[in-house]
Amino acid sequence: MDSSFDGRLIEKQEEDNFEFYRNFQFQEDALPFIELIKENDIPYKFDGSKTIITEAIVGSSNYPKFVLKILRSDFQLVNSIIEKEVLKNSADFHEHYLFEFTDHELLDILKKPDQSSIEDITITRELLKRRGIPIDPSALVEMKQERLTELQKGKRENINWMILFFLILIVTSIFFNMFFIIGTIGLSWHYWKDKSADIDGNNFYTYDEQTRRNGISLGLISIFLTIVLTTAFVFFMVNTSINL
Repeated sequence: MDSSFDGRLIEKQEEDNFEFYRNFQFQEDALPFIELIKENDIPYKFDGSKTIITEAIVGSSNYPKFVLKILRSDFQLVNSIIEKEVLKNSADFHEHYLFEFTDHELLDILKKPDQSSIEDITITRELLKRRGIPIDPSALVEMKQERLTELQKGKRENINWMILFFLILIVTSIFFNMFFIIGTIGLSWHYWKDKSADIDGNNFYTYDEQTRRNGISLGLISIFLTIVLTTAFVFFMVNTSINL
């Protein structure tokens, strides 16, 4: 896959600082963004998504085939570049699906920028402006900060679903393939350390403190039970074979 550091020298330690910016189901959907980034001499990484078994089990909504990453320090720059490109086509906004949204619905988009693309946020601001509801930049900053504060609390995963996921992995590891014990470790790590980012690249833990503790505890218990039960199962099968 494509990977570029052209444009300016990247310190060795910066190579690990590329952050998830956007995902794509199809590679061709990413080409306009990559071209725009190249034109502005911004370093990026673009490759296939390295999804793990935990993402499939957890049912993450963020399940891309291709991932575009940029340096966190470039998030706002890239956003502003995309915003300018979007505004070049402002005459076509009346054909955009957001044109049918009410003022209240448009304001809700601005209050939760992490749930929309920078394109939709830009169009939302422009539509509100045309309707006589201009949004002051300071108000946008305040809404972003309020949303970030809310997101940083993390979301709480239902403990019953967590237990079910781990039980499935335990049973699968014992009776089908010990490889799935890696899934147990991965799922535990997902709940404990998974991070998300807001539209400006600010990182925060995806899950709240309670869910993170539950994740690591259930992971350790699951690994222990898997090893014990697998040993007992193998011992039983060996003794049965000998007796036969």
